Amino acid sequence: MKLKKIIIFISIQSFIFCDSMQIGDTLKLHPINWETPSPVGWNAQYKVDIYFPNDKGPWAKIIMVQTLKCDSATKGDKYPCGEWDYIWNTLLSLPRKDSLEIFSIGSFVTPYGKMLNLGGEKGWEWTYDVTDYAPLFYGKRTLTVGNNQELLDLKFVFIKGSPPRDIIKVENIYPFGKYKYHELSDNIFLKEKSILLSSEAHSFKIKSVISGHGHEGPRNCCEWDSKTHTYYMNGWEIFRWNVWKDCGNNPIYPQGGTWPFDRAGWCPGTKVDEYDFELTPYVTPGDSILIDYGIEPYSDNGEKNGFFFMTHQLFSYGPINFNTDVELMDIISPTNKQKYSRENPCLAKPKIIIRNNGRYNLKSLDVVYGLKNRKKSIYKWIGNLEFFDTEIIMLPTPHWHGIKNSKEFVVELRKPNATADENLINNKTTTIIPDPIILPNQFILRLHTNNLGRAKENSFALTDQDGKVLYSDYDFIDSTEYNYPIKINNGHYQFLFKDDMEDGISLHWWNRDNPEKIGINGKVIILSKDGDMLHQFNPDFGEELRLDFFVGSLP
Repeated sequence: MKLKKIIIFISIQSFIFCDSMQIGDTLKLHPINWETPSPVGWNAQYKVDIYFPNDKGPWAKIIMVQTLKCDSATKGDKYPCGEWDYIWNTLLSLPRKDSLEIFSIGSFVTPYGKMLNLGGEKGWEWTYDVTDYAPLFYGKRTLTVGNNQELLDLKFVFIKGSPPRDIIKVENIYPFGKYKYHELSDNIFLKEKSILLSSEAHSFKIKSVISGHGHEGPRNCCEWDSKTHTYYMNGWEIFRWNVWKDCGNNPIYPQGGTWPFDRAGWCPGTKVDEYDFELTPYVTPGDSILIDYGIEPYSDNGEKNGFFFMTHQLFSYGPINFNTDVELMDIISPTNKQKYSRENPCLAKPKIIIRNNGRYNLKSLDVVYGLKNRKKSIYKWIGNLEFFDTEIIMLPTPHWHGIKNSKEFVVELRKPNATADENLINNKTTTIIPDPIILPNQFILRLHTNNLGRAKENSFALTDQDGKVLYSDYDFIDSTEYNYPIKINNGHYQFLFKDDMEDGISLHWWNRDNPEKIGINGKVIILSKDGDMLHQFNPDFGEELRLDFFVGSLP
């Protein structure tokens, strides 16, 4: 079935009526754009009224699209992008009798902006799936978001249709806020709380969004220190997790700060990690339960004054809407999406993300993919995904005949469990293929190591599309130049250069107070046989350099 797709642009001054929208139609709200004045004041935020649809959908998906760009019109400091990394949340204010209740629907930390190229004039885009907040997106709401470090463009995209399960209710378990470590550990705040579960709901989920901050104690708590967090129900532990995020492969690099180092739930220039916990197996609709949050005890070393920003929310759902529904969540490669820039351009073995949105376990699937208006490849996937489970699939390399004239890559999911998909609006996606990097059959790989004992942290491998290692090396010596003559046949290849400490091979410029610890920049470059520059890597890369390239003429 071919679905009609329309886009409706609605002014934030107008109320919205959506009765005429069909399944799969799209509505966009655009409350903030590049022309919206940058807020004035230290770390000031945008604050606008937004008019959400006057009906409650249903909405198959709601996406919040946040785009930032560097611009001299910002009011934060003298730089086009703010010099420092600042956290901010997207907050909705809802009237509650004589007060307001605040709901956080997204949490973000800005990048180190000094000398940063944040996507140029088009900016850099992040997306949030905010479908679960659908009950809040109704009528007039006050929205607080962003800050004045970068210019902000903000959109909400509503797709008409049924979600995997209807969202009945959203509630804060505890108020969104900033909490000191000792206040949490000593149970001064976020105490045990009684919650009456909706008798109309069929399933329940807890969402936790936690970011650690501060430089207290010997481990610089709580930005640089992983802590264990726990949910208890009726006195029993039900969920335990650590808040820690790997920052070494941040797609926004290099930045003007210590961006590659791992942190408590966030990295400079990323969304704060969200943790979803399915509560359904532990509860019965209509029951009254006691929920309690806990954190590991602090040590008597000063760390207790570190702090966290926290969101704890409970979502109540209706029954699953489809028996069989598989969703194509995204195409990782090939694509020109900024968040996947570390893995692109790449023509070998496309990667996609699928999710089972159906009641029945997903055990088989046909993946149809290739260039638009060209012959498609078919991959028959076999697996076993329960409801809402996801999987990354690596597809065999398709025939790229015609890629010189067609840069649109199409993926469509068909025949889940050898039957018809009951929801067709999420089965197909198209991306733009970035121009591949083409190298000759023979070239020179040159590595110049840095110093201070850091060369031993590095290793590299050059592999073909089947993962066979053709060239590799490790155990390097400081301040030494290595040259590797490379000779390979036509085809797809990957060069991977790794740094075990995830701080690249750049000098440690932040050690200004200890000049002897700054060191020198290393180099990784690719030269022609005659010594001409073919490709040069930035030494401030964090965890790894990855270059997928093609040898030969494109078909």
